[in-house]
Amino acid sequence: MDILLIFMIFATVCPLFFARRRMWGLAILQGTLVLGMWDYFLSHFTSITVLNAPTSIIAFYGSLMLADVALIMLLINFFKELDTKKLPSFRSELRSQMK
Repeated sequence: MDILLIFMIFATVCPLFFARRRMWGLAILQGTLVLGMWDYFLSHFTSITVLNAPTSIIAFYGSLMLADVALIMLLINFFKELDTKKLPSFRSELRSQMK
C-alpha cells in the first residue's frame, strides 16, 4: 500500500515533469488520468465517486503506467548527466582541499 501511494504521488507530479520537457500532449493526458486515478482511489475509502467504475479503473492503471514511463525517462536523463559529468571521489578531493 505504501509503494502504491508513493507511485500515486509521483504520478500526480508527472504532468509537471512532462511540461518541463515540453511534452504537452503527455502532460495533458497525465493530468486527466490523475483525476481519474484519485477518484478511483478515494472511491474505495468513501462512498463518493465522480466517474463510473470502468473509466476510473482505466484512468488509475493508465496513470500509473504513464508515471512509470516518466520515471524511466527521468532515470535515463539522470544517468546520461551522470556519465557526462566528472564526479569527484570524495575522500581524496576532500582531503586535498583541507590541506
